[in-house]
Amino acid sequence: MKLIFTLFMTVFFVSSVSAQWKDPSERLEWNKEVEKKWGQKNTPDSNGKLSVNNLITLDTYIDPFSQNMAEGRYGTKFYFKYYSFKLPKEFKKGDTLLLRITEVINPLDYYLSRLDLTYNESSIFESGGMFRMDAFYKGRPVPFDGPGIEVQFPVQNPTNAYNLYSYQNNLWEKKQDNKDIQTSVNTTESTSDNFEFNLSSIDKIVSGIKGFVWWNFDVPRKNITCLTGRIKPSNRNYSVSVIGISNLGVTTKQFYTDEFQINYLQDVMVKVIVDGDHEMLGASNHIQTNKVDSYFYSDDNKKGKCQNIGEINIKKVSPELKNNRGELLKYLGLNDIL
Repeated sequence: MKLIFTLFMTVFFVSSVSAQWKDPSERLEWNKEVEKKWGQKNTPDSNGKLSVNNLITLDTYIDPFSQNMAEGRYGTKFYFKYYSFKLPKEFKKGDTLLLRITEVINPLDYYLSRLDLTYNESSIFESGGMFRMDAFYKGRPVPFDGPGIEVQFPVQNPTNAYNLYSYQNNLWEKKQDNKDIQTSVNTTESTSDNFEFNLSSIDKIVSGIKGFVWWNFDVPRKNITCLTGRIKPSNRNYSVSVIGISNLGVTTKQFYTDEFQINYLQDVMVKVIVDGDHEMLGASNHIQTNKVDSYFYSDDNKKGKCQNIGEINIKKVSPELKNNRGELLKYLGLNDIL
């Protein structure tokens, strides 16, 4: 059944999906398809540059007067009207808008997003996925107008507890408390043309949203622990990212010594990825975080309680590896799509 929505609100349909394999060979075949799908160059933006931190994006040109839907690479669907955009005065019928769709629903994309999911310095998000859509006319941004757009997004690790947050001014802001935001839940069966298997989905409907910013479905968790380790060879400037595997999310922090301490959620399977100067890159094995309550915020705070994960070796990699998703997945040991 289709939902009817009024002209004055934006409606988001949020579908939670999970793939099921009957035997391991099916998963191996899926991974092969993933590597073929992502073994491609990123799409250029309107100025010919790689866009959104080397995340894979989908660029599509639409005529807002004759088209009302665009679909991302992971199956996110955006529905709109011509009055959903504040079109410039010189825009005329027959002209097109460039829509750039970016989706974050698996561990590699959380790393590539360069976003930190620490919330209010006392919680870390368990995420169900992130997305954004940007619009351009002749290389210039075009903002939302009127009712905004409608989005159907494939939320991972489904839970009804997810709330909606947006990333503005380098902070995550909860939108669920906004008086214009309304949510409900509906159970449906759906199939995406972008996947080779049927998807069972639980629709979470969020209404009243606007803005070309990052949107994130999250649960703030306070069960935080910390990880510590060393980088070899030592590097004067590098970033450390903890990527959630069993529960999606990421924390990231900059360091200037060969020792790091960084927070993440307790009892979660993670991978730690290190970026150094001069194209240096390395990753840990999969690590299960401990159940020790330890929130690290200074050199004097609970340093001894941090889980020691040992050394992470980094080495110089080529720019081509970083820009080839299939090769990057293999190098970091993240060649599964969840």
